[in-house]
Amino acid sequence: MRLLEIFTKEQGTFANWFPVFIGAGIGLYFSLPFEPSLQQSLIIFCGLWSVVAGLFYFFPAFIRHNSRGSAYTMGKYLFIAAALASTGFVSATYRTDRIAAPAVEREFGPSYFEGRVVQIEPSSPGQRYLLDNLSGKAFKWLSTPHIMRLKSNLQQENIRVGMRVRVLAVIQPPARPSIPGGFNYARHAYYQQIGAVGYILGRVKIVEELSSREKQYDFNHIGMTVAETRNSIVRKVGKHLERDEKDLVVTFLTGQKGGLSKRTKEEIRDAGLAHLLAISGLHMGLMAGILFFVIRFVLALFPSVALNFPIKKIAAISAIFFCFFYLLLINHPLSAQRAFIMIAVSLSAVVLDRKALSIRTVSVAAVFLLVTYPEVLISASFQMSFSAVLALVAFFEWYSHKNVEQHLFGKMLNGIKLTCYCSLVASIATAPFVLYHFHNLPLYGILANLVAVPFTAFVLMPLVLICYLLLPFGMEGWAVLVLGQAFEFLLWIARVVAHIPHGEWRLSAFPVSMLAFVTFGGIWLCLFKTKIRWAGSIPVAIFVIYINTISGKPDVLIDPKSQLVGVAINDTLYLNNTRRSRFVARIWKQDLALENVSPWEELSRDYLKCDAEACRLTLQETKLSFIKNGTAFSEECNQGGLLIAARQKIPRWCHQNSQDDGNRALDYWGLRKGGVHSISLKQGALPNIQTVSEFTGNRPWNRGD
Repeated sequence: MRLLEIFTKEQGTFANWFPVFIGAGIGLYFSLPFEPSLQQSLIIFCGLWSVVAGLFYFFPAFIRHNSRGSAYTMGKYLFIAAALASTGFVSATYRTDRIAAPAVEREFGPSYFEGRVVQIEPSSPGQRYLLDNLSGKAFKWLSTPHIMRLKSNLQQENIRVGMRVRVLAVIQPPARPSIPGGFNYARHAYYQQIGAVGYILGRVKIVEELSSREKQYDFNHIGMTVAETRNSIVRKVGKHLERDEKDLVVTFLTGQKGGLSKRTKEEIRDAGLAHLLAISGLHMGLMAGILFFVIRFVLALFPSVALNFPIKKIAAISAIFFCFFYLLLINHPLSAQRAFIMIAVSLSAVVLDRKALSIRTVSVAAVFLLVTYPEVLISASFQMSFSAVLALVAFFEWYSHKNVEQHLFGKMLNGIKLTCYCSLVASIATAPFVLYHFHNLPLYGILANLVAVPFTAFVLMPLVLICYLLLPFGMEGWAVLVLGQAFEFLLWIARVVAHIPHGEWRLSAFPVSMLAFVTFGGIWLCLFKTKIRWAGSIPVAIFVIYINTISGKPDVLIDPKSQLVGVAINDTLYLNNTRRSRFVARIWKQDLALENVSPWEELSRDYLKCDAEACRLTLQETKLSFIKNGTAFSEECNQGGLLIAARQKIPRWCHQNSQDDGNRALDYWGLRKGGVHSISLKQGALPNIQTVSEFTGNRPWNRGD
């Protein structure tokens, strides 16, 4: 009975759970090891919604006449939740089926390719190109992708969006994860219809300029026009600034942060200011606020306008339109889309004289994005953006009931206190996602944000708006220079905070199930209103205990494609070749939260012994033999432990001996099929081996090698 009373009190918040149920269905879809049938999913979807319709329209009268209706009420909401979950599942299945595009099956090149430039992005060094309408001799043997993404180390300002170009390039399928359970770029590329990635050798050559008719055609295609506008802004900024200041200005004006150097990105991230580089709710909200205030202020200067027209509503509508163009210009990242939807809903509420900001607004934005682009659920941008906003809105709803100081000094003190609270709430809300995706958490980020966030609000974003107004007239020079100096100050703050000793907490990868568990607890805390909300702290507490006591860090990693082997001991990753596949080695170091990378030669002979035939590793009282040539099989097959032959096929008799001893043997074909292998060792137990293929499953995006 007590549970029913609580449920009755919380019925008003049920609609806020709609995106949670839809997200659960999408999460179930992406967790499957196989591709579900769209037809079967639609049958379940229709069946559940038919039951919901029946519960609403046919059974209420019967229930009221035969019972108190409590079971009916509970059942009704359970079926609605199941139906919403099926909606998410169907939307993800349909989206995957509709977005399907060809992808190359294997690495190929160098070879010549032609295509139309649809996007140019800064990269450090050089540029990245997105090409469509592709052609080339290679596609006689390979599938022709819709879009190809190529990296060039050269910077060519004569290349424009819409040109047809010719390149000499090496291409390959989008990469699978570099570690079991890691980021799957192949899945990310699938939903952008990118079927090949690679690098360009030499210069990009122009094959065909746009004719006047084609230019008019591209002008009608907003995406192409905006992409070239974005590219022209990059060129104009490059005339006035260089190095980090230029790249930061480009990031704020166009949303393209690929040009930033690795060192600068690390300093900004270690200072807890990475959210400033991801053009998101903060920037969109500031842009909307500045535009709303300026437009309303200018209109108020004219008494005849202010007295005869609703200038507040005019300012709100104008701000919505300006923010929409800003969204297009920064290439509509997910976090900015969420922010724009919330701003549009909030400013529309101003026009309709309704409450502007509530958790319901967050729910509307989440439902729209999840149903339209279901894949956003598994992106770091969506997870961090919505977790921060949901926590902040819930905090403000609680804080608004507090008595606010009315005196000037009290208001100033309250403003500083509120800034600290907001930074702390957002940091706590996003911490699980930061640890899951990036494996390190800045501990002094609140110090940097106390200065950086107000500086962004009162200096950087107004200057960005001024630059936008001056760019069409070619008068942006002084504003870009001032903006560059402002970013130099921001970089100084980041460097000071980033170099404070012990400024980050490193954590190795943990299961996605734990992330879902703590996310549910956080949502429970934010959405419920009564005392039952505090039950959400239980999953949060369990998560904190788990990550501090349980480590799932593997001991050995093997990449069969690059013949790279890594051994994790204490805080160091020992590699058989530190020059080989540095990208994979960097991912391993990050995911295992290790501080150093060293060559095998520095390993103690207590761990590793090598000769011309094999290398023998002993960890946790388990022996691992890495075969160099076939002459080692006769000896190593009888040694027990784990046998690894990354370049050869293990003889059948050797496989049989390994199985008889209760051990395992991995050869060339098994390693290639499974992708990167992680091996966890424990005394007195068989090695626990996980592969990338086990995590990725048989899904449409896992194509090629």
